Amino acid sequence: MQKNLSGFKTLFTLLVAAVLIWYYSDLVYFIAVAIVLSIVMRPVKQLFQRVQIKNLQIGNTLASILSLLVMLMLIVGFFAFVGPMIVNQASLISTIDTGLVGEYFQAEIDSLFDWLYAYKIIDPGQDLGALIEKQVQGLVGLANFSFVFGRLISTASSIFMAVFIVLFLSFFFIKEPWLIKRFILFFTPKKFEAKIEHIITTSRHMLTRYFIGLLAEITAMSILISVGLQLMGVHNALLIGFLGGLMNIIPYLGPLIGAAIGLFLGIVYVLSMHMFDQLIFTFFAIIGSFVAANLIDNLFLQPIIYSKSVKAHPVEIFLIIIMAGKFAGIVGMIAAIPVYTVVRIVVRQFSHKEINLPLQ
Repeated sequence: MQKNLSGFKTLFTLLVAAVLIWYYSDLVYFIAVAIVLSIVMRPVKQLFQRVQIKNLQIGNTLASILSLLVMLMLIVGFFAFVGPMIVNQASLISTIDTGLVGEYFQAEIDSLFDWLYAYKIIDPGQDLGALIEKQVQGLVGLANFSFVFGRLISTASSIFMAVFIVLFLSFFFIKEPWLIKRFILFFTPKKFEAKIEHIITTSRHMLTRYFIGLLAEITAMSILISVGLQLMGVHNALLIGFLGGLMNIIPYLGPLIGAAIGLFLGIVYVLSMHMFDQLIFTFFAIIGSFVAANLIDNLFLQPIIYSKSVKAHPVEIFLIIIMAGKFAGIVGMIAAIPVYTVVRIVVRQFSHKEINLPLQ
């Protein structure tokens, strides 16, 4: 009877937890982001704690505050660096003369017409030129940010609240890394405490390696792409490289998204400056830079980060990312590897399969 009652309590606790996670999904997202930030900033905190001025050493609270300030400086620096560049690109879109573009590429458009008609992709009476011009003008219309800016202003309070919650939680997770562990163990039945504690310790170690490795990959890819584009004389090399590297936060498919963004930015600049003869060169320069950087990434960086840090086969990871993307889109793809890492640890622990993890 006592055993059945204990099983019922465990099941009830899990059910309540699932309902709360679903109902307070926004808060769960904030907590998840705060945990990730605390994991990434943990080495920074440890570095501050090693600093010693004469006989004085930085304590836990001060080191946590300094780590949070470093994180804030990085976030502010990110928006200060990227924001003006994106606004400038948006203003360039509105300067594109669609009529002049159509006139310059008239021969290519006519060839495309003939090919599409021949394979019956479009009807003979359909005007592809007008269709393309309509789409381009619609894109140009996006450069009018009055509506978007108004929406941003209306949601400013929500954004501020989200940032405040994440920063507040991040500070305490940095200061007291055992906080989540203590909370989980509080709701864990006695007989499972040892297993859960081992799961938490192992997960934290592996996720720390993964997130730090991912940060190193993003930095390396941004530098490689930016340098490649700069050497080829492509405008906005820093912005394209930065965004291209940042897209590597989405494993495997991120480089494709980054290359698409890079092509869009490069082509927009060429068309807005009426440098039509540079279009093909810009196209291949951007593609070439992304291909070269991703070859280096695939040969050296990803095997270390994805295979060794989370101890899973690349095919296994790839399939998990695709399934997560199908289930939850871009957010699912970003969260796929960390979530799968924890799930694997839980399954192996409760199936009595040990994970050979070198503790450092």
